[in-house]
Amino acid sequence: MKTKIAVAIIAAAFLISGIFLWHNISKAPQAPKIVKSKVAKKVKPKIEEKARVAIVMDDFGYNTHQLDAMFSIDEPITLSILPDLPYSRKVAESARQRGYEVILHLPLEPHRNDVSEEAGTIKSGMPEEEVRKKLTKDIARIPGLTGVSNHMGSKATEDAKLMLSIFKYLKKQRLYFFDSLTSEVSVCRETAKLAGIKYARRDIFLDNSEDPVYIEKQLKSFEEFALKNGKAIAVCHDRKNTVAVLAKVMPSMAKRGIKFVFLKEMVK
Repeated sequence: MKTKIAVAIIAAAFLISGIFLWHNISKAPQAPKIVKSKVAKKVKPKIEEKARVAIVMDDFGYNTHQLDAMFSIDEPITLSILPDLPYSRKVAESARQRGYEVILHLPLEPHRNDVSEEAGTIKSGMPEEEVRKKLTKDIARIPGLTGVSNHMGSKATEDAKLMLSIFKYLKKQRLYFFDSLTSEVSVCRETAKLAGIKYARRDIFLDNSEDPVYIEKQLKSFEEFALKNGKAIAVCHDRKNTVAVLAKVMPSMAKRGIKFVFLKEMVK
């Protein structure tokens, strides 16, 4: 009798354990079902790079009127900013926050007497110490700059002594020089080599006229030059019509294999 009771107790224990185990298994979280997406991923077609170009936009600092429109183009454009204007620092900071390259647009002496010079323009014959002081102040006004270009400067860029003084200072600051080429007899290329700094020069101006038709024609010439030579650098200005034409034309240029880059990728 005692044996039957013991067997019954053991059997009941196994039954209770089985029920408890089944209950826990049924409560256990189930692996989520894998559902294949029916939406195909869009893959951007790879465009063969046929030429590499940089666009430098000069004369920033007077206002911020075209800044958002320029950012909306969503292609690399290097901003060249004058140093002593009401919005110089703001433009530089806004551009850097968005990943754009900024350079100092350094006011240098022109040949012409009928144009208004910027305050603090560096001129031929200035003592080297005065030149250094102006450079120090101007560079400090453009946070995050990578290089320097000349604003005007047709006379200054023909002066090897002056430009060598400037380039020696830029070398210490690890900055390159971009020659806007306002003089066809600029000595900047040779002098930059002598000073041991990186250098590039302008190939074409895009907006000597503010007429949109003219700007489009210049962009076409720019593209043709780039395709022929494999690379090109253009200069334009912070103007409404210029920004509007760039917004219209740059995307189609990119589709034709024109690769836009910042200026720092073109200096050597």
